[in-house]
Amino acid sequence: MKYIFLLLFLFSCSKKDTVTPLLFEKGSAFVINGGENSISVIDTESFEEKGRFYFKNTGNSFGHHIYFSNDFSKLSIAFPEYDFSNGHGGLHGASVKGNIGILNLSNKSEKFIPLRFANHNAIFSPDQKEIWTSLVSHSGKVQIFDAVNFKSLKEISVGPDPTELIFAKNGDLAVVACGETSFLTVIDAKSKEIIKEIKVDPFPTNVWPGWNQATVFVENSNGKYLNIVNLDDFKVIDLIDFDFIPGFVAYNSFSSELWVCAPKANKVFVYKKIQTEWMKKSEILADNDPHQIGFLKDGKTALIINQKGNSVQVVDVLSKAEKKKINVGLKPNGIAIWE
Repeated sequence: MKYIFLLLFLFSCSKKDTVTPLLFEKGSAFVINGGENSISVIDTESFEEKGRFYFKNTGNSFGHHIYFSNDFSKLSIAFPEYDFSNGHGGLHGASVKGNIGILNLSNKSEKFIPLRFANHNAIFSPDQKEIWTSLVSHSGKVQIFDAVNFKSLKEISVGPDPTELIFAKNGDLAVVACGETSFLTVIDAKSKEIIKEIKVDPFPTNVWPGWNQATVFVENSNGKYLNIVNLDDFKVIDLIDFDFIPGFVAYNSFSSELWVCAPKANKVFVYKKIQTEWMKKSEILADNDPHQIGFLKDGKTALIINQKGNSVQVVDVLSKAEKKKINVGLKPNGIAIWE
């Protein structure tokens, strides 16, 4: 009889110790942790970290920003061999390499594409046939790869220090701000040729999606500005002058608000346009170094990524109250949401 009890005890222990496999599934937010090259997978209902995926063979790199392919089958991440949480200044005059990382969600397989220079982000083209990235160097480049065999398709020379690269106009255009210029570079995604250099305020820091496909926000942390650019006529149509150093900018269509990260102030400021003026309506105390914001599909919940707080704050959009704080990996800096 004692042997039967021993077997039952061992069986119950083995069941208890079984680790549930981490699922990459709909209803999840994926947060890239640059300080440990991992992804925290967060349930978008319970706001619990379901688990953490660690990349293999990433070397001395820093996972930076994260994007889905259009069909949510893959994730793309930049892996520069430089820690962007220290700012961009350390890259000036340096020869630092980069990588594109691609994670297949169905089988968790990884693919890395080495680059000559550090890159800021990596994104799939809307048709998912290509992967685009910007190389942050004085001889700035946009590099395009085939998404199947990972061969280089084209290298486009742009201005010095290009940063975030995004698609706009339903994928017809790719745009990138080059930090050592006064221009937003516009590239025809089909011909892969530069078709316009839009004059913005000097030394633009980044470009982010606007409130529709024809609008983008050009962040300027050097001059404390935000240029709002219309891609139909390639002109700056509005300007917001801040009294703080801005970072990531996101528009919430549900509340018609502009949410602006202020990493040095450890706050997120919320703006709303009243007639012709953008007015600061609210401020949210962030954990430490708010770096990006993601909104759930209905627009009612914000997820604030705190790079030096190693956390994600869940915030109610209407009340601006914090609902929860989630501890994630080291130096989180980007979020991609699948609902």
